[in-house]
Amino acid sequence: MRAALLALGVALVASPAWAQASAENGERIARRACGGCHAVRGTKSPLPDAPPFTRLHARYHKGGLDALLDEGMLAPADPPEEGSPRTHPRMPMVKLDDDQRADLKAYLRSLEPKR
Repeated sequence: MRAALLALGVALVASPAWAQASAENGERIARRACGGCHAVRGTKSPLPDAPPFTRLHARYHKGGLDALLDEGMLAPADPPEEGSPRTHPRMPMVKLDDDQRADLKAYLRSLEPKR
């Protein structure tokens, strides 16, 4: 019985639902997937009209980060049944798993001004 409870506890801790998003991992993802155009740290982006991540929060309202990312910046987890997913006109679409999405969002939220 004790072994079964221990195994259940390990499974729960290892499950994605219990994992915490990591802003540090999110920054690494941002550097790899977005850093060619956007400033991940600092204020000067390699592509002059790409907003630096430190000011990205100005482009979405509170609670609107998911909507911003779903505008074609991140590939949808489930592709649409018909047609193509929405795409941003000038950005490549990045495919991330659920944990990577959560980490990227944690990083972006860490850059938002404290209210």
